[in-house]
Amino acid sequence: MQNAIEAIVIHGGAPRRPHLSSAFGALGWSVRDCTAIGDLAQLAHDCSPRLLVLEASANILDALVGIARFTVPDAALIVLADDAEVDARVAALNAGADTICSLNVDVRELSALGRAQVRLRQGGLPPPPVGGQRWLLISGGRVLAGPRGQRLPLTFTESAFFLRLLAAPGHCLPRDSLVAAPVAGMQGHHSTRSVDVLVSRLRSKAQRLGVELPLLAVRQWGYIFLVDSASGAADTVLAYVNADPPAGG
Repeated sequence: MQNAIEAIVIHGGAPRRPHLSSAFGALGWSVRDCTAIGDLAQLAHDCSPRLLVLEASANILDALVGIARFTVPDAALIVLADDAEVDARVAALNAGADTICSLNVDVRELSALGRAQVRLRQGGLPPPPVGGQRWLLISGGRVLAGPRGQRLPLTFTESAFFLRLLAAPGHCLPRDSLVAAPVAGMQGHHSTRSVDVLVSRLRSKAQRLGVELPLLAVRQWGYIFLVDSASGAADTVLAYVNADPPAGG
């Protein structure tokens, strides 16, 4: 028999599947209900869950996902949503959900998916970097991981942005180089502005999830990401800030 895995079912508002916890328990899970998102931290502190299952109405789905992901960053997170709620489903994935299922999914399939997501999480989170000084992309590039356990879920566009930025020497790139990657999703004379919009959205999402991004903008030039807290990092930033901006920049 499989070992019981700790799970929490989060109901945002009136439960649309009120018997989900008992059905999960019958399949070998150790399950607790969370009927108020403010109680999640205490529940997770009492016994750390490896799976979160969240169901809520479309208008609050992404907010609850963001709170759940920030509160229990290492747990797999499955969201249940109506098939027709496409915008809400996309927003939930962008906010940090690992996967989304139909609200009416068979509990046996949901249980199997939960175990699969837990296995992926176990194999997908690398040990902390030596010295705790690095930021890196994990989970196939879909999560930005920080040196103090920060986790920021990324869209494909955001992942492409960080992939190009982190690959640059000194992690410094002008805007037009960032646009050259498939980051902005558009071309033409407005493309550099689209990079600024992308960064603004990234910062807002990071702030909402309690992650402080060391991403600095250099006026009329580009962006610098302080991945390493090496002693020379400040000098690198100052060198770019004090340098003359490129012609036409």
